[in-house]
Amino acid sequence: MRRSIFSICALVFFQLGFSQSYQLTEDMPFKAGEFLEMKASIGFIKAAEVSFNVSNIIYSVNDHPTWKIDINAKTSGMFDLFSPVRDNWGTYYDTTKLIPQRFYRYIREGRFRKNEILYFDHDKDSVLVTKLHKETKKLEKREEYAIPHNVQDMVTGYYYLRSIDFDKLNVGDIITVNTFFDEKEQPFRVKFTGREVIKTKFGKVKSVVLVPIIEKDSLFEEDNTLKVWLSDDLNKIPLKFQAKIYVGYLRVELKKAKNLKHPMAVVQ
Repeated sequence: MRRSIFSICALVFFQLGFSQSYQLTEDMPFKAGEFLEMKASIGFIKAAEVSFNVSNIIYSVNDHPTWKIDINAKTSGMFDLFSPVRDNWGTYYDTTKLIPQRFYRYIREGRFRKNEILYFDHDKDSVLVTKLHKETKKLEKREEYAIPHNVQDMVTGYYYLRSIDFDKLNVGDIITVNTFFDEKEQPFRVKFTGREVIKTKFGKVKSVVLVPIIEKDSLFEEDNTLKVWLSDDLNKIPLKFQAKIYVGYLRVELKKAKNLKHPMAVVQ
């Protein structure tokens, strides 16, 4: 399987989407207009930038109000010279049911291209996957698949995670994850391992710590080498994640946060 720097980042972030009904916080963790920017590095080498953007506009999709959420990634420095990446993952996220109504991704990684749009029909528990031409983006193929009820896509899963009330979980709890990706249901698991105070650009911030549990493969040298820190406040924004990969340690850290709905849990 082809793995770019952003593909690795996506593997970590998007395995965190929940399809089960856990207790949610009473207030939404984000609002329209929220913008987050993270920078990835391998060792001391800057590798990529990833932004998370919630649109200012509420869109109607399938007669449901939705946030349009885009995650954009691009390589930087030497990585941009040898294998440039310009990826866009996006979704229309139902503001009331917290499920995806439409998902899309436009992938440009070196010479590799992949464009697709997924149309969800949660009433029928099905999704229509449309494949688009790698350059013109004209429709080439469409297929329909059965999906679990209220399944998440690879973007909404992360935003649903932020709505979870971690005060209702116990340290060590493992939560099963159901997402639909690459034409199939992809269940994952994530463990809530506790809380830490970590140093960030914004000061010392309280965080909840999660460890995605994935099978060992050629990318990850050991099992359970991924670690994710989310702010331990009502925002639950990503502060940092770290992964031990075959070329060293991949670190991704939050560098910019705008239009947060709630105060960040900075330790005074």
